[in-house]
Order: sequence, then structure tokens, then C-alpha cells
Amino acid sequence: MEKGPKLRHVEAFPVDTEDGKMIALRDPLGISEEIILVTQAALFILQFCDGEHSKADIVAHSSKKLGFEIEMELFENLLAHLDENYLLDNQNFRNRMRTIESALLKGEFRPAAHAGASYPAEREALAKQIDAFFLEKNGAGKIGPVNGLPTPKGIIAPHIDLRIGGSTYTHAYKRIAESPAADVYVILGTGHAGLRNVYSVLPIDFDTPLGRVETDKKFIKALEKKYAGDLYSDVFLHKSEHTIEFQTVFLKKLLGDRPFTIVPVLCSFSYHALVMDQFSREKAIIESFSQALRQTIRDEKRTVTVIASVDFAHVGPRYGDRSRPDARFLQEVESHDQAALQSALRVDADGWLKNIASVDDRYRICGFSPIYTLLSAIEAQKGELLHYEQGLMDDKQSVVSFCSAVLY
Repeated sequence: MEKGPKLRHVEAFPVDTEDGKMIALRDPLGISEEIILVTQAALFILQFCDGEHSKADIVAHSSKKLGFEIEMELFENLLAHLDENYLLDNQNFRNRMRTIESALLKGEFRPAAHAGASYPAEREALAKQIDAFFLEKNGAGKIGPVNGLPTPKGIIAPHIDLRIGGSTYTHAYKRIAESPAADVYVILGTGHAGLRNVYSVLPIDFDTPLGRVETDKKFIKALEKKYAGDLYSDVFLHKSEHTIEFQTVFLKKLLGDRPFTIVPVLCSFSYHALVMDQFSREKAIIESFSQALRQTIRDEKRTVTVIASVDFAHVGPRYGDRSRPDARFLQEVESHDQAALQSALRVDADGWLKNIASVDDRYRICGFSPIYTLLSAIEAQKGELLHYEQGLMDDKQSVVSFCSAVLY
């Protein structure tokens, strides 16, 4: 049992206010939609809210370190404010999480959470934007007829904001559009917020400005029978996660009225789960799920394509580096990305793992888990890199790399 208050994982960033410098606390899960402002002293105190220290201990220790007396009443008011906004890891937060989860599962569909922000919410405007991506300088060009290539076994596509990497998506989706369409698209999205049980499947349809995308309940039930774990834990994380949503938008635009379904799967684990003994539980889940997915695809009479929704390196001050990446460093990043991709294109899950582990994930690959799962689950022979890009993320020259690739 926890001894004292426990702060959930929150994003903290400085802001200027009328009262001077403050720290803004934001919930990365979106369970709380409020931005909470606290003083720098309050942030110092909150670091001890780890569930291991009592309120009295936190106040006494913080008073000593800060050099002034902290009133218990003020500390309790702060905790109450955080609790009201579900930022404490307690029963109130867990109840709220279950309420959101229940409402999501009872709904007819998962709403398009990023429409009107990352891409237009209006049908015609979105269709025009996607068409324009194909014709941009780095786009794949005009889509042609079905060209004799087989339906891809696997696709690697970005999940970066469409406003930054929209043209790179087009290379993956041109291959999809110019080959016989699959009946089922299993979308392995990156679960940025982390998952207790590594994988989470959402068994409801996805809404997009272009129309509804149907989730394949039959495939999910078959997968559930083969998998020993819980497919549906943490489904509330699907509510605001963009990595599956962006793929549904492209699929709906490119396939239009052609019948197809999706299987939305969030994945979240690092290479450590596969090489360190303390993560034996997670490793067993990964192996069980990958084998179950592989067998479900093998038993499926319909055609299945698996899409890994991933970005690659995240470098620069925005992601924790002390300095801005220069041209030499960005070339180093690309060299490592390309080496890791070669393993993926050989459909070599173990090689992919070794490439990322060999540098202790120095470049912060955002998409390790979907690609590892993809390579473990599909029966492909070879792959092709279609396009690679490095996108500028801010005025501090922080960079994210991403690509499109296809596996047959």
C-alpha cells in the first residue's frame, strides 16, 4: 500500500505569467484536459510525491531543502487541486479512467481526435490535402493503376504529424493503392503513453472526415482465442493516440468505397523488454502476442496487410540532447536508421533488435515495438525502402526521422 500521495507521469514545462515564471503541468494521456500552473517550489515538492513518502515527510523534507517552512494546509490544497484534475495516481484517477474506457467501448465509433488540428476536419479539404501530398516535391507522384505487384504483407509508414511528413506517407500508400487491396489491415500503432500489458486492441470502428472505417471484430475474436493475455487493457489510450488514426485517414482516402476492415493495435515496449531479465513478463507477452497474430493471419482466408505506424530517431534539445544536431550528427543518425532498416527489410526481427540495442537506443527510436511485432508476425521474404526523411520539429533544430517501406 502506498504511504503517501503519488503524482502520475505528467509533462512539465515553463511558462511566463503575470505572476512571473511558473511551471505548467499537462496530462499526456488527456484524461485531464486542464493545464495546471504551479510554482517552481511546488514542482520541487511534487518530486517527492512518489507514493513512498507520507505528506508529513514530504513537507518536512521540502521545508529543510527549500529553506522555508511549508504549511501543510497549502500542500494539501495543492494535492486537492491535482486530484480534482486526476493527476494523482489514486482511486479517483482509476475510476475516471474506467469511466472513459466504458464510454469509449459503448460508443458506436472512436471519434477522429486530431481532425481540425493535424489535418482538416472537412471532407473535401482533407481529400484535397492528401492529393496534394502526393504531388509535393518529396511525394510519391500521381497514383497509377494496379501494376502487377502483389498485395504487400507489411507496410512501414510514418506517424509524424501530417503537416510535417505528409508527403512521406504517400510512398507507402501509393504501393497500397497500386496493388490489389487487402481485405484486412492490421495497424500496429506506437502507444506513446505506455501500456501495462504491452498491447491493446480497440474493438470499435474509427470515424474519419472521409467516412467510417470498420474494425474487424471477426479477426479480433480469432486473435483473442489464440492469445493468452488481455487484448483490451488500457483501451482508453486509443482515445487520443494519433498513430492509428493517421493511417485510417490515408486508407479511407486511397481505398474509398472498396471494402476493407482494420484491426487497431497499440504496442508499447522498448528493446530492454527483450534483453533484460527483469522484463521476463513483458517478453512473454510479446512472444505470445506475436505468435498469436502470426497464426491468426496464417489461418485467415482473407488477404491481410500489417501496417507498422512508426517514426525513427528523435534528436535535439526538444528530446533531451544538450546541443542542436549539426550536419555531421544528422548523417550519423541517418546511417544508424539505414542500418536498422536493412534488418527490417530482411524481415529480421532479431537483427532489428540488435541494431537498436547496439547503441542503447541512442537516437530514441519511436516505433521499436510496432516494427518488432510486424517482423515477428508476417511471413514476408524481402522489403524495399521507398522514402526516408528527416523533419525539422522546432526552432532549436530538433529533428525526427521517418520513412515509408514495403515488405512482400
